[in-house]
Amino acid sequence: MKLTTCCILALCLALQACATNPVTGNRDFALVSESDEVKQGRQYHQDIIARYGVYDDPRLQQYVNRIGQELAARSHRSHLKFEFTLLDSPEINAFALPGGYIYITRGIMAYLNSEAELAGVLGHEIGHVTARHSVRQQSGQTVSNILSILITATTGESSLGNLSQQLGTGLIRGYGREHELEADRLGAEYLHQTGYNPETMLEVIGVLKDQEVYEKALAKKENREAQTYHGVFSTHPQNDDRLKTVVRAAKKLSSQTYRDNNQAVYQGMIDGMVWGPSLKQGIVANNRFAHPELGFALQLPAGWKVRNDSDFLMARDADTGALVQIGMVNLKADESLSVLLQRLTRDSELKVTKTGYGVTAQTLVKQQGGENQPARLSAISLQDAQALTLFGSAASKEYPAIDKKLLEINQSFSRLSQAQAAAIKAPRMHIISRKSQTFDSLARQSAIEYDAENILRLLNRAFPNGDINTIGKLKTVTLDD
Repeated sequence: MKLTTCCILALCLALQACATNPVTGNRDFALVSESDEVKQGRQYHQDIIARYGVYDDPRLQQYVNRIGQELAARSHRSHLKFEFTLLDSPEINAFALPGGYIYITRGIMAYLNSEAELAGVLGHEIGHVTARHSVRQQSGQTVSNILSILITATTGESSLGNLSQQLGTGLIRGYGREHELEADRLGAEYLHQTGYNPETMLEVIGVLKDQEVYEKALAKKENREAQTYHGVFSTHPQNDDRLKTVVRAAKKLSSQTYRDNNQAVYQGMIDGMVWGPSLKQGIVANNRFAHPELGFALQLPAGWKVRNDSDFLMARDADTGALVQIGMVNLKADESLSVLLQRLTRDSELKVTKTGYGVTAQTLVKQQGGENQPARLSAISLQDAQALTLFGSAASKEYPAIDKKLLEINQSFSRLSQAQAAAIKAPRMHIISRKSQTFDSLARQSAIEYDAENILRLLNRAFPNGDINTIGKLKTVTLDD
């Protein structure tokens, strides 16, 4: 009897929450109204901007917005007030929030090669919005949670509730895979209606797939999680028959003479665009990390691979597995650096040593296997009650030699004068005419810190072993303005 009541409640909920899909015209399950959808997007938009920042190039922002608005005007939800933002992030990504908030990073724009390809990425994200994918996923997950609670309450078996939640999660992931294909279909349709060749979508898939293959191999080598466009719902293979079918179906919608892909215009727009982390994140050159806004610099060990994320800087030694992570924390009122280290380690008895640059302490860190590993934690005062934290660790066998390097990093800390800070330049992408050079020589001239040849091959559609002599204009990265 109780289980029957549970099913009736779930059925009533489903019947009350059906809404018309703006793309198909069919009734879909959705618990979020359009007004609430827009409200959600507006709310989370502020969080996205706070996290990534807007890329400071009004001309390029206007260009992205113009292409996006042209596509959105031909979408199934043209009445929405779409907003397109170019984020100041080196991540290779584009995504959409509910209600028409669409984002693309300068990181992914570096790998695109034409205006038509930019339109392909934006069209795909518009497809997610028009088909209300986010709302449908939210609704599915909500029902999964409700069913889990109801089953647990009516049967007293929490394991059944957990099983329901796991099944619900599986359905959501399934929706995600189908949603990506639907977004490709819609993006192709919007490209066709705007005058761009929908098969451009296949070119975008190809370059992103190459980048994904490279990133996954690199992440495996560095023992970290790969960072790829759309995560687990990543790009389809370029020869995916379903993808080709939905993309080419758009060309049958009407007779159309497609416009030029505007490669020259696009390359002119990204010429001079910042490459990698911006000045606000700090610049790494020859393993020297300099942060002009915070006014300091550090020297990291030669040969260590450095990754500068939005939240922290990490350097890793591939030979020993040693790593150091550098970040910032806010000091509490009247909190000393020594007390900060005790707070971060949750060890009120931690023995802290004062140094010329700040404070440092030996500690332990628990590994995934449950074993303790020696580590060093240091802190240096910055401005506005902020502190720089440096956390380094290595296996016990390697630690004595690594600890010397950790201390050298600490001791290399220096404060930058205004003139020194102003002199720091961010690497920038440039479009150059090909001369009698190889990717090897181009790599040696570039400002890319690691594996420059493969990165340049990816940027120039020549990965893994394409011929440079088939390329007219080359993308490169230098420190010149």
